[in-house]
Amino acid sequence: MKNKTDLFKYRVAVGIVNKQLRESILINSKPMTMIYLNNDFQVKYGKAWNSGREETLPNTTLENIILLTDYFDLPIEKYFQKVNQVTTEQINSAIGNKEKLTKMYNQLFKNE
Repeated sequence: MKNKTDLFKYRVAVGIVNKQLRESILINSKPMTMIYLNNDFQVKYGKAWNSGREETLPNTTLENIILLTDYFDLPIEKYFQKVNQVTTEQINSAIGNKEKLTKMYNQLFKNE
């Protein structure tokens, strides 16, 4: 990563992919909820998962990413391919749509 802004944007891209994975699973014809994933993850792996944080600005461990890819039956290589395919427009939209991310991004941008 060249700078903090690049790292911030990469983290946002990870969050976008985490949300896409969750929403790709339909339960009763509706996208899986955060609460459902949090509870199911806890039951399946005995480990807490906070979808709200992991879909906004994750700072997760590699272990958690490996568990998440196992949960969604996705090879880890494919996960990172998906992260790399997130567009600048998607990242900027995610930042702009969340007040907390906008504030954090603007603070980072001022410091560079």
